[in-house]
Amino acid sequence: MSKKIFIALRRCILIVIIMVLFVGMSAVLERRTLYGAWNHTLKINGFKNEIENSMDIIGFGSSHMYCTLNPVHIYKESGMRSYVLATQQQPIEATYYYMKEALKTQKPEVLILEAYMFTTMTDVVQEQVAHDAIDSFPAGINKIQMINALNTVDGKENYYFNIIKYHSRWKEIEKKDFDFSWKKQTDPMHGMVFLKEVQPNAVTQVSYDNIEEAPILPTQEEYLIKMIELAKENNAELLLLIAPYNGSADALGYYKYLHRIVEEHGAKVVDLNANFDATKINNETDFYDTGHLNAFGAEKASSYILEYIKSNYNIEINDVEDEELWAADIAHYDNEISK
Repeated sequence: MSKKIFIALRRCILIVIIMVLFVGMSAVLERRTLYGAWNHTLKINGFKNEIENSMDIIGFGSSHMYCTLNPVHIYKESGMRSYVLATQQQPIEATYYYMKEALKTQKPEVLILEAYMFTTMTDVVQEQVAHDAIDSFPAGINKIQMINALNTVDGKENYYFNIIKYHSRWKEIEKKDFDFSWKKQTDPMHGMVFLKEVQPNAVTQVSYDNIEEAPILPTQEEYLIKMIELAKENNAELLLLIAPYNGSADALGYYKYLHRIVEEHGAKVVDLNANFDATKINNETDFYDTGHLNAFGAEKASSYILEYIKSNYNIEINDVEDEELWAADIAHYDNEISK
């Protein structure tokens, strides 16, 4: 071996070692949420540990989604398997790449897209919101494209190399930071944020009569249409969900616009604000706060969504031998709900 080749090989080995150390330290230092109701690291990572091609329904969107769709309740009522891939204030662009990533391992018949973020009228993504969407997302081309698509308030290098964001955590490192057993775990709530606290609310059924349409942002409309087409390309249907919350009346123009755009492109809308009375959600017992349902409200909302799906789609439930796994998740859920 010539001296030049030896030097080049040594440099390559050194670069590989540095990269491995860099990636390893990034994994140790990055922020994780693994416990309690807000264990989003476990929820997002846990999706890839689900049995391939087992999901019938997958939900995407912001906190309104992870507080509305209740996968365990849906399974108990129908045998349909579902999962929620939602993050707080999930940007519409990020949702598109969450869909693309999910469809790599699953073949659901219905993709539920929660609509709240279409009403925010901003395409600027705050730093913490971006990290919530990006940090737990699997490495790969979809993650790179998602980072490129987001209009973040800080530099994109913070998301390509999140050690830049979390490097100061080295002072806080504990033994548990070197435990990566969670990477092989699933989330017993299947992405739902389980909340039992109650805050009385004042949600009322809304009407679109005499409401003028208010256009959403052009970029968001572009991604909405891309998601409808992505669903079709994967033999699935996109269902736009308008979740119940106090204050939805202020966004009726946007929602009316969304109704039309979605239906013009061959998809459907299930609007829980326009059908609030039919959901039987109770303002005194079923809300966590003014914007989000608790677990009891999510059960009622999910029952309504499930009946809508049964009435509007001909779903063939995936034949998967995972009854014992779901039985364990049901037992976990029932134990939490009865406390």
